[in-house]
Amino acid sequence: MKKLALITMVAALLGAPAIAQNDEPYVEAGRRLAEGNCAHCHNIEPGGAFKLYPPSFQAIGAYWAPEMIQMKILYQDHAVIMPKFNRYMFIENVDNIVGYILSLQEEDAG
Repeated sequence: MKKLALITMVAALLGAPAIAQNDEPYVEAGRRLAEGNCAHCHNIEPGGAFKLYPPSFQAIGAYWAPEMIQMKILYQDHAVIMPKFNRYMFIENVDNIVGYILSLQEEDAG
């Protein structure tokens, strides 16, 4: 079972389009997806407080690589209480959410 999950994960990451952090429609789509799927627990707004659990999107973008963010969304640790997005979310949607998270760092820097 773990081998199948690993193969699925690698195939998803290798077959995924580049994360669209600089493309406004995709970032906006990521924000809308985050509002509907993530904002119940995470602070998804720009300038969100840096907290450990659950981390704000601002903190996630500051400390995690894009590939790690994808992995955490699709394949959570066993102790994490997050929906099992790998069961129903398309990789393009995950990429949009990651792009939105990364765009928060650009806003903070600019």
